Amino acid sequence: MKLKIRELREEKALTQKELAVLIGNVQRNISNWENGSNEPDCESIVKLADVFGVSLDELFGRDTALIPAGLDEERERLIRAVLALRKDQQDALALLLKPILSR
Repeated sequence: MKLKIRELREEKALTQKELAVLIGNVQRNISNWENGSNEPDCESIVKLADVFGVSLDELFGRDTALIPAGLDEERERLIRAVLALRKDQQDALALLLKPILSR
């Protein structure tokens, strides 16, 4: 199993130590997960997805299912940006867009 931890961590501009603090773990484990010498437990996987603001599918590299086929590059980039937001950021964006979406 290969998780996209390093890629997602770097997108969020987090160090391994900062990520470890956010999920209540230690930097050594983050390093081991990123280099494939160890795998996180289920609780840590869920915490990672929450911190990164991604689905478990995306954390496991299955993000193509979340992006509809045939989108132009700009719309695909927009969807990926929204998916990369933390849950609270996605909720705030949804509130902001509610008047527009309810037309």
